Order: sequence, then C-alpha cells, then structure tokens
Amino acid sequence: MASVGFDDVRLLRTLLDQLPALIAYWDRDARNVVANAAYVEWFGFDPAQMHGLHISEVLGSEVYAMNLPFITGVLAGEEQLFDRTLIDQSGRVRHTQASYVPDVVDGDVRGFFVLVTDVTPRVEAQRAMNEAQALAKLGSWEVDTGTGEITWSRELFRIVGLDPEADLPSLATLSPYLHPQDSGRVLANIEGATLTGSPYTIDYRIVTAAGEIREVVSNGNPVRDPDGAVVRITGTLQDVTDANATARTLARVNSELRRANELNADVIAMLGHDIRTPIAGVCGYLEMLDGDWESLDETDRRDFVARARAATDRLSAMVDHILALAAVDAGRIEPRPETLGLAETLSSVAQESGLPSVPSVAVDVGAQSTISFDRVHFEQIIGNLLTNAFRYGADPVGLTAGRHEGAVSIAVTDGGEGVPPTQVDTLFDRFARTGPRQTAAGGTGFGLYMASRLAEANGASLSYRPPRDGLPHAFVLTISDP
Repeated sequence: MASVGFDDVRLLRTLLDQLPALIAYWDRDARNVVANAAYVEWFGFDPAQMHGLHISEVLGSEVYAMNLPFITGVLAGEEQLFDRTLIDQSGRVRHTQASYVPDVVDGDVRGFFVLVTDVTPRVEAQRAMNEAQALAKLGSWEVDTGTGEITWSRELFRIVGLDPEADLPSLATLSPYLHPQDSGRVLANIEGATLTGSPYTIDYRIVTAAGEIREVVSNGNPVRDPDGAVVRITGTLQDVTDANATARTLARVNSELRRANELNADVIAMLGHDIRTPIAGVCGYLEMLDGDWESLDETDRRDFVARARAATDRLSAMVDHILALAAVDAGRIEPRPETLGLAETLSSVAQESGLPSVPSVAVDVGAQSTISFDRVHFEQIIGNLLTNAFRYGADPVGLTAGRHEGAVSIAVTDGGEGVPPTQVDTLFDRFARTGPRQTAAGGTGFGLYMASRLAEANGASLSYRPPRDGLPHAFVLTISDP
C-alpha cells in the first residue's frame, strides 16, 4: 500500500478548505478530529483551535441541544439528514442542510462525518416564491403519472385549506376537494393530458377543507421522457373567486351605466322632438297674441290662450314623466301597500279620471273583495290605461275585474283595432309608441312603461291581450292573492 506523503496531506487539506461547506470528523465521544476552514466563518474557530473540542463547545449550548437527537442517532449507526437555521459569526441568518454519516468499522461506530451545506439562497428563493404565490393566490403542483403522487406548493395547501406538514395529497385525496359537479371534468382533463401530452387550462370549483366553495383556474403542462411518454404533469392553480366577483360587479356596473346612457340618449331624443313641439306651440300662440292683440276678438284671444295653456300642460306632464322615469330607473320605487276595496276603488278611479265619459265598471268579484296594493300606484296604473283607451282607442271603453286561479285580473278594454302584432313585444319598453293614433297624437311612450314598472314594484304584472273570440283587446293588470 502506497504511503501518504506530506504533499498529499496538504492537497487534501487545501481541497477541504476550498469546498463551500462545513466538513468535519468527530470521534465517538463527539470530539473534533478534523475540520475545514469554513468553521472560521461560521463559528469563529479555525481547524487547529477546534481539534479536541467537544461538539457542544463549537455549536453552542442552544444549537447543540437541538442537534443532540441527531448526534445520538448517528453514533447509533444511523445516517442523519436535517435542516437547521443558524446565525453565523457576523450575525447573518443562514439556512443549512446537515448530513451526519456514521464511521463504522467492523460493526463498531468509531465516529461520524459531518457535511453542512449552506442552502440560504435556495430557501430565500423558495420564500420569495411562496410570498409571490400568496400575493397572486397562485399555487403550483406536479403529478407523477406513474405513481399518482402529487406535489403541492405551500400556497396550494393554503388555498385548499390543508396543512402542508400533515397532509399528503394524491389523486385519491384530491377528489374530495373538487366540487361534485366539476370533479369528473377535472380528472378527465388530467387523464387526457396524460394520454395525449396536450396542455390544458380549465376553470372549476373546489370545496375547501372548511367547506367553502372557491372558484379556481388551473393549467396543466405534460412533461415527456425521451421516448415521448408523459411521465409527469406540472401546473398551477389560482384562486380567482375574488377576481371573478369583482368582474361580475364591474359587469353589473357597466350594464347599469349602459342603461343610464341609453336612458339619457332616449331622453335627449325625446327632448329634441316631443318637448320642442309644445314649446314651439306656446311661443307661436304667444307671438300671435302679442302681435295681433288689438285685431283679435275675445273669442280668438281665449282660443289662443287655451291652446297655449294646453301646450304648457302637455309640457309639464312630460317633465313629470321624465322625473318619474328617473326615479323608476334608479330603483327608488317604494310601494306602501294597503288593503283596498276593489269595486269602490275602481269606481273612484273611473269617476276621477277626468275623461269625456265615465267607462262602465263591471266588477264580478263581490262587493267585499279586497286587494293589497299601493293606492297611489294603483290609481296611476288604472288611470293611465283608461287615458290611453280614450285617447288612442275607440268607444266603447270598458273596465272589468274578475278572480281566477288565486289572482285578481283587471282589464281595460276599448273598441279600437288594438296594438299591431309587430309592436306587442316592445309595448312596455321606454318611449315605445304603438299604433298610428298614438304616433299621430304625439304620445311620449312613457305611460305603459311606467305602469308596467309600478305593477312589478307591487308584485303584480301588466300584460296585453289581443282581440280574440269576439272579445276586444285589453290591457290586463294581474294581482296575485297574498
């Protein structure tokens, strides 16, 4: 056997001192035999000073107490591998991975070798990744297609609500955390990626350990071996519950803004046409009165004043409609229901409508029948329907009420042709004008829209019934019994 010379020893010492790790040998009494120069940087001991020292004198009492179970284990002949966070001589926090390997000769443990590697960059990189994943609510995962074993990042454990120190995920343990309606689709995507090697992106829901339903989006990227077989799938899973809720809120707000813009556009269009007409009429009549006052007789003067007043009344009504419409579209209708006697309320509305003649009122629900409705809203709805019947329909105008299948139906009829079939679908839209008579009369299209919204606010419905079986067309207010 060749002898080991001085140069060999020097070379070996140089090699140990140049390695970026703590390397040492401790005898069975845990006293140092040899150590490299890295111990100077970590603990302030050079190799010559350490020789013969007990390991507790180098590590310090606190670290020694934590490492004692591993020291005991290696001296019992069992290799030890563990992580430890230490503070070096300069006060820096450093993360290490320590390996204790027993020196066994003829079954006897003579001592043990120590290799301590600085893994601080790796730990800090992992911590940075964990923090980034936590901010993004994004976890990473990997599936071994051969064993079915799954590796999860810490954030993925947090998203699902599991403990990374205690829970070991696998395809079998994953299933309970998939929403029952989505689990088949998720597992089918993983299986498909395994068979075809195609990446995928899928949205689904999970049920956390606490029972909370969360919305997630997951990406899977198969990894192939040299033969083309898929050996594992790596991917990410992001909790998008809050992001989706925000998106839905923004969509709702955008929808409301679009509706508001449509309303503004409708109002502007109406102002440009309908309101301009009565204003022009008022101005024209006043101009004629002002310029021809002396030449006009009393009858003509009164006629022009009456026409101007009618135009201002119409203009005032339009302004009231605009204000009412704004309240409706803002959702500020607050019904105050009360018990109303049906027969007497209908009769009162008909009598107070101010129409050229009083419609016949046929109520077959009994004198004591009542409904629960906001009185003002009810009078506005019925009054509007009666006004439309007189203005745009034809005689005879009728008002009937009846009870059928737990609901009260109130119908306003007239002898006119009714609404053209092509316009029925938009009958209750804002500014909808139906039929040539309403268009010619300059109706605003507010009334039916307002009546419909007031009915909805009171839990009722307003519909149109075309003429059939000898019956005239009708607008029907249906009120369900409470």
